Amino acid sequence: MNINPFAVSSPEMMGADEINKLFVPLSENFEIDAPGHLFIHGHRGCGKSMMLRQMTPDCLMLSLNKSLSDLPFLGLYATIKSTDLDLTDFDRINNQYAGLVLAEHSLSLFVTSKVLQSLREHMGDSLNNVEAPKAIERLCSNLLLDKLRSVGADFSVSDNLTSTAEVLKQSIRVIDDVYGLMTSYLRKIGINESYIPYSGPLVGYRDFLFPFLCELTQLDCMPKGKPVYLLLDDADNLSLLQTQVLNNWVSFRTGNKVSFKISTQRGYKTWRTTTKQRIETPHDFKEVDISTIYTGKPSKTAYPKWVEDVVNKRLAQCAIKASAQEFFPNDYEQETKIQALARKRIENWEVEGKGFRPGDDAYRYARPDYIKGLGAKQMRTYSYAGYDQLVHISSGIIRYFLDNAATMYGDELKSKLSSGSKSDVGLSRISPSIQDQVVRDSADKLFFGALDKLEKDAAADQLGASVQQFGQLRNLIKALGGIFQAILLSNRSERRVFSIALSDSPPTEIMNILDLGVQHGYLYEAAIGTKDGRWRTRRYVMTRRLAPLFKLDPTGFSGYLFVTTQLLQTAILNPSRAVAEFESGRLGNVIENAQLPLEFQS
Repeated sequence: MNINPFAVSSPEMMGADEINKLFVPLSENFEIDAPGHLFIHGHRGCGKSMMLRQMTPDCLMLSLNKSLSDLPFLGLYATIKSTDLDLTDFDRINNQYAGLVLAEHSLSLFVTSKVLQSLREHMGDSLNNVEAPKAIERLCSNLLLDKLRSVGADFSVSDNLTSTAEVLKQSIRVIDDVYGLMTSYLRKIGINESYIPYSGPLVGYRDFLFPFLCELTQLDCMPKGKPVYLLLDDADNLSLLQTQVLNNWVSFRTGNKVSFKISTQRGYKTWRTTTKQRIETPHDFKEVDISTIYTGKPSKTAYPKWVEDVVNKRLAQCAIKASAQEFFPNDYEQETKIQALARKRIENWEVEGKGFRPGDDAYRYARPDYIKGLGAKQMRTYSYAGYDQLVHISSGIIRYFLDNAATMYGDELKSKLSSGSKSDVGLSRISPSIQDQVVRDSADKLFFGALDKLEKDAAADQLGASVQQFGQLRNLIKALGGIFQAILLSNRSERRVFSIALSDSPPTEIMNILDLGVQHGYLYEAAIGTKDGRWRTRRYVMTRRLAPLFKLDPTGFSGYLFVTTQLLQTAILNPSRAVAEFESGRLGNVIENAQLPLEFQS
């Protein structure tokens, strides 16, 4: 039976063995394993969850070949689903102070329950010794259950627990029951017009969760004296009040004992605490934006090398004896013609050269020359096949590469079976035609299907943005794709363009459209120096997943556009007019001619 080597599972559902078989450390050093609070930003699928899950004890013991007590820290994983914390219920509380108190109470209980669940699931066999259940039971009783009783919680517990798993399961049940009292209260006030005071138990981080975590690593069965890392995944799913509460916890600067490693999908709601003070880097925390690292600044080897390691590891796990390059071959005929154009550029460099070296011209112009030479009607025949192109098209998000690769594998297997091949014979390569079709379908789904869904959700008031704003985002992307294609087919010195930089300060409504594009993965935000070199300005990179839609060269870029507010305003209202006016020069020559370092250069 064939197993798809590129199938993706949620890290929280994967066992330690599977995590360690598939996990490849990110190529950048984020100092994630150092004490201190850290925010990890990045679009969905860039590897944040896998990175956090790998820091849990069961995974770390395997990767480091150490016992639990010898680990450098105790990593406790908690993923935050949008439905976990009854977010809409907090909107029913009119009293702001009461809302903050209940928000801290709910978050403290929620994280504590997740911590105990992580202890139960991510310790392997390390807590199955004779002493561990007694030690854990004493700790849970003294610092969790007794505290809940002292604030008025009423519950019964068993004294005849024989395993650590049973002790933790009982504590989780008690905490979840107390949490349920609060959610029941929130629902009651939502259906009653008169004020109903909350009379249930209340706990907080400092008097409930933090003492427990500090004492946890004083147990002999734990990494004694080592810090606890709370690995909070998808923190943008917290409500505004809960986000302020979490910021309070970060502001305490307890990194030597308890550090928060917090992942977000660029939708973190606020950096203010419940007292309206801002938490700031580097005083309160450090932060890293994975999307910016891999798409917003030039990088010659980091991301492609990481993807190659991931692919090779997955192929090896399925006993496929092929490298990443061999498994995703180029369209041979097309690449042969492009190489011929590259040689021609090298031969003519002394007379017609524009770059510093012959190889620069070959890399920058051969592929655009080939696409341009196809002509308008035949540009659709360009093949987006080959490992290198697939890496570029993934736009710095490993999930995009793996999802496409998984579909390609399935399609190739179906094609093989339909031709009469045996099902137990594995694949050794993905044909270029299937590679090309899958990335084209993916581009269509992103621009049409995904945006259609966003507009429908906005119409149903399920998103913060309006239908009009998503329509304007679609227009903006269409205009940028059309302008980038016009540049690719021109005779300009810089023809591979995938990004824009702001030459002035657009109004709020335009910035909101750009932010919307960043939030949903159509754009990536970075910064770049202004043309006069006096300061820096915002730069937006369009996802190269859309390259097949606009018939663009996805293999990097050598230039970018400085765009004016006038161009952006025209683009979001009438993309065809924006492209036409750019081509005619009526909006000015906004192409930046200074050469940039080449991204993902092979």
